[in-house]
Amino acid sequence: MKAPSIVEDPIYHRVAERIEGLITAGTFRSGDRLPSVRSLSRDWRVSVTTAIGAYSLLEDRGLVEPRPRSGYYVRPRRLSPEKLPRQVEFESDPVEVGCAEITEKVMDASATPGIVPFGAAVPADEILPAAKLAALYASVIRAAGPAAHQYSMPPGLPALRVELAKRLLGAGIAVSPEEIIVTSGAIDAVLLAVKSVCEPGDVVAVESPTYFGILSMVRELGYKVVEIPVFSDRGVCTAALAEAFATHPVKACILQPNYHNPVGSVMPDAEKKRAVTLAKQHGVTLIEDDLYGDLHFGEKRPRSLKAFDPGDTVIHCGSYSKSLAPGLRVGWIVPGSRYHRIKSLKYATSLANATASERVVAEFLQSGGVERHLRKARRIYARQTHEIREAILETFPGAIRVTQPEGGFLLWCQMPEGFDSEAFALAALKRKISIVPGTIFSASCGLRNCFRISCGFPLDDRSRRALGILAKLAEG
Repeated sequence: MKAPSIVEDPIYHRVAERIEGLITAGTFRSGDRLPSVRSLSRDWRVSVTTAIGAYSLLEDRGLVEPRPRSGYYVRPRRLSPEKLPRQVEFESDPVEVGCAEITEKVMDASATPGIVPFGAAVPADEILPAAKLAALYASVIRAAGPAAHQYSMPPGLPALRVELAKRLLGAGIAVSPEEIIVTSGAIDAVLLAVKSVCEPGDVVAVESPTYFGILSMVRELGYKVVEIPVFSDRGVCTAALAEAFATHPVKACILQPNYHNPVGSVMPDAEKKRAVTLAKQHGVTLIEDDLYGDLHFGEKRPRSLKAFDPGDTVIHCGSYSKSLAPGLRVGWIVPGSRYHRIKSLKYATSLANATASERVVAEFLQSGGVERHLRKARRIYARQTHEIREAILETFPGAIRVTQPEGGFLLWCQMPEGFDSEAFALAALKRKISIVPGTIFSASCGLRNCFRISCGFPLDDRSRRALGILAKLAEG
């Protein structure tokens, strides 16, 4: 009897196996760009069709992912649910915002030369489009003459508002330039929004955790807050939001729906729509801080809360502080029916904006340079975030839980109960490393077993050694 013939695997199967072996061995790590199809074809002496087939097979296996106009990348390993931070329960009654004593020390350290800046939620110098901005500043100042040094009064430079209206279409917001007011960053926009709605003593709903600048602002304005828990994979808990709106006289609710600081979560569209519906039913104004929305790792930008608002429930706020450069201080607000109130508040609080910055951003947007820069920045942030998360999982105690964001450049880490992130942060500062403890992201100064790590800077030898030091400190 004739032995059956052995059928060899197609060539693309064998190529895929070799690439998978390189990934398993660590030659290509999570977030790394793989050789282009043409490079693979040339270097491995296979046809382009075979190279495409190998990558398609690896994509089906969940090992690689294609990125438009960029190529194929090693897909970050998906964390099991038990490795993601748990949702924390909070007191449901309104509280006054506490002030963690460590806040100022942590903030000062983030800007201190020589510190490894895991605590600084800012881009590394290398990511900033510094050369382009310098050229634009020279150009616009020369073209505008003395006008470049005069006040830019509200609502802001008309040319900039035209470009902002075009950009907002990508977030699902259709407004005219006349409906936008330019602000000094996103925190200025949020401040104007909440002051237009609330009086001292009013109740404001805030996420927990949330950006500590929001908590500081709310405390200084004399509001009480209801804390709403945030899920690491889908944003604010809308069930808790519904309970808070039904139980307390909430006037406003400040939400970060896209790439939340510090959790990095994105609210699904259905949850965004539900939040808007709940707010409308209870007469609550939603104040949307969409600062990180443009920093998506995938192909599409997530939609804003305002995109689901057919009426006047959402005040949309944004800025280019994280996506272009912090020092520009160019933000915006879409106030809806509160336009004149917010314009008046702008006059009363900060009067005007940085004129040259407005002109530079307008020129950058008109030229198409902003989108080119963002494509580059997204790739860098995606790689750095994946690399730093992997390094944390490899070096820290096994009980650590870490978020897996799909945009931005922040990681939220959770240790077991009993871990003291403030003591951890102070010990790290003695070793010239900054991190941000969880207590300053909580109105009630909770979340002591959590901390935030910024991935705005690359994982080089120095920062990798710093993570090793942090891991040892975390072990106690």
